[in-house]
Amino acid sequence: MNIENFFAKRNRGVEWSGIRIMFALADEIDNVINLGIGQPDFDTPVHIRDAAKKALDQGYTRYPPASGFPDLREVVAEKLERENKIKADPDSEIFISVGAMQGIFNVMLHMIEAGDEVLVVDPGYDYYSQIRLFGGVPVRIPAKEENRFKIDPEDVKKAITSKSKVMILNTPSNPTGAVFDREILEQIAKLCKEHQIVVLSDEPYEHIMFDGNEHVSIGSFEGMKDLTISVYTLSKSYAMTGWRVGYVVANKALIDEMEKLMEHMVSGVTAVAQRAALAAISGSQECVHQMVERYAKRRDIIYNGLNNIKGISCIKPESTFYAFPNISSFGMSSWDFAKYMVKEHKVAVVPGSIFGENGEGFVRISFATSSQNLELALEKIEKGVAAL
Repeated sequence: MNIENFFAKRNRGVEWSGIRIMFALADEIDNVINLGIGQPDFDTPVHIRDAAKKALDQGYTRYPPASGFPDLREVVAEKLERENKIKADPDSEIFISVGAMQGIFNVMLHMIEAGDEVLVVDPGYDYYSQIRLFGGVPVRIPAKEENRFKIDPEDVKKAITSKSKVMILNTPSNPTGAVFDREILEQIAKLCKEHQIVVLSDEPYEHIMFDGNEHVSIGSFEGMKDLTISVYTLSKSYAMTGWRVGYVVANKALIDEMEKLMEHMVSGVTAVAQRAALAAISGSQECVHQMVERYAKRRDIIYNGLNNIKGISCIKPESTFYAFPNISSFGMSSWDFAKYMVKEHKVAVVPGSIFGENGEGFVRISFATSSQNLELALEKIEKGVAAL
């Protein structure tokens, strides 16, 4: 018997992550410098870990509320109003999720039906499998290098049809490090209000900003509260990728549906992780500032180093811990370039085509690693390029 014959047809819309494929390839090779990992290399700050240890002793080992502990939702509401200029009722408009990804999946399940068009930024984070799983149709909005990878609202306007239902925004942006400024977001908000398109705003890198750039949450704009679903995570800001805690801000009707589904999916976010999250959001933010300062120094190392390699050009990232250099001059696909670098020179990067059709000719490099690793990797990349 072939069990695959019994699989639901919708499964065909889900593909293996290209990032995971590259990780698997890198794992087969000894002494690889991995510049593909999209997670902080720092330990979770001590006061957050201590809060989790204390929570264990306090008995936080039982089923948590499906929507999250009330005191955590309360501090999330305070943070949202203080930092994101979004007012949300902690009792009815905030949902604690298993990281940002489970929150996004939950939203997609409730929002997308067969034939619905979902506007996505290209190159941008890979939301394609989740869209297709529920029968949605991705519609690509180009983020062009000549525009520093910021989308043009005119391109958004051209892409809108009667079937457009959701637009996914990810700013600060993975993989490009671009920040969509207030003016761009205001024009997008105007279009979404005019055409009644829901914005799914994915904001995991909200705190990792450089050079005085400002992060703006589109959900804070007038008339956008009920049209915006804002998704956040503690993974990047607090080096908590393995704790799996995020939160979603949305209209009460959607939050109710997400809570109902949560009971059937995973019951709730791990109780101890939620107590750690409470300490992270309500405690001192100095740890975040220190990590961002170190990312900024690493950003300069990778930006200057890449632009000193003949044949490579790189726009200076405004945010995140990613650079997105142009490698098109070598006449290779981004996959071939990435495979060449990891196999022949033991440096792992991520092919740009993973992030959309417009990502071809680029690779994503994570600078969430030590300065020494970055400098050594740059030497290896330069040597590899010279040998082409």
